[in-house]
Amino acid sequence: MAQKKSLQLQSTFQIIDPFQASLNCLLVVAFSKTNSINYSFAVSLAEGAERYGIAEVGGKSMHVAVFGRTQADAGRASALIAYITGWRGAFVFAQGKMVSDTYHLREVLTCYLQSCQCRDTSAHCNFVIDDPFEDDDNQQMFSRKISKKYVFPCTYLVTHFHFQSGHPSSIVNQIQASGVELCCNFCPHFVPDNFKEIRGGNVR
Repeated sequence: MAQKKSLQLQSTFQIIDPFQASLNCLLVVAFSKTNSINYSFAVSLAEGAERYGIAEVGGKSMHVAVFGRTQADAGRASALIAYITGWRGAFVFAQGKMVSDTYHLREVLTCYLQSCQCRDTSAHCNFVIDDPFEDDDNQQMFSRKISKKYVFPCTYLVTHFHFQSGHPSSIVNQIQASGVELCCNFCPHFVPDNFKEIRGGNVR
């Protein structure tokens, strides 16, 4: 009977490759046992993730939490990262890579959670900008001319993005690449293709 119970307990654990798992989820957090007073809280948050398992790294067992692309799991992930920040045996994985600096990642998580509370997520995520390539001097000369407006598809990224005139890649692809650099690409609401010209408040 004891042997059967042991087998049942073992079957509740999954052996998870954090790099592979992070390709199809929100993100993955892995950490080993620590003496931190927050350890038990961290384990509880990890166990509540969409998937939870163990990984053997250098002969040491690590908790691995795979968080789904949902508001609830994003909240758990945000709280867990706050607990483990500074731990030597803690790692965060997103889109198939290990994230060494989680500053932007945590900022994006916060932004995503804010968008989830909005009735219309686009009201939070999209940001209206003036034509980034319009000649300012020419605009002053013809002040009656109606300026073009565009929807920029990420409120967080818009303050970090630099439009490059003459770049061989499209603006949409430049936005996507910048999103990769600043960890926006793991956000479920990040859609670079939403960059469009608008007229009268309506997307063309």
